[in-house]
Amino acid sequence: MFGSMSGRFKPYANKLAIIITAIALMIFAWTNLFININIDANAATLEGIGNQLEGKVQKDIGTKGRAIGDIADDTQLEAKSAVQQAKGKVKEGIGTTQNKLDDAKDTVEDKSESLVDSVKDFFD
Repeated sequence: MFGSMSGRFKPYANKLAIIITAIALMIFAWTNLFININIDANAATLEGIGNQLEGKVQKDIGTKGRAIGDIADDTQLEAKSAVQQAKGKVKEGIGTTQNKLDDAKDTVEDKSESLVDSVKDFFD
């Protein structure tokens, strides 16, 4: 009786193992997000930070999805996850660029204010 039951539940056990692995990998992706991201919050725009975070999450989920697709031998999942990973890399790069542009803008504003003050002081 149990021999026939185990045969029925074997496909479900494999799917359950894949689901548990996917959940564990997603948890690791979120943990990695909060531990390894390096953001200078003083100079960065909120939009830039948001794009960096969204991009990192999307990239990590894509990476984990590719691994799951490889384990499950699902080429379609691997392809979708590769696209998601690439989109995440691009979005993370956009966020980083936005932050660097904001830093440059702040530097130019500071230098121009300093120049104006110097010119005013010269004529006073």
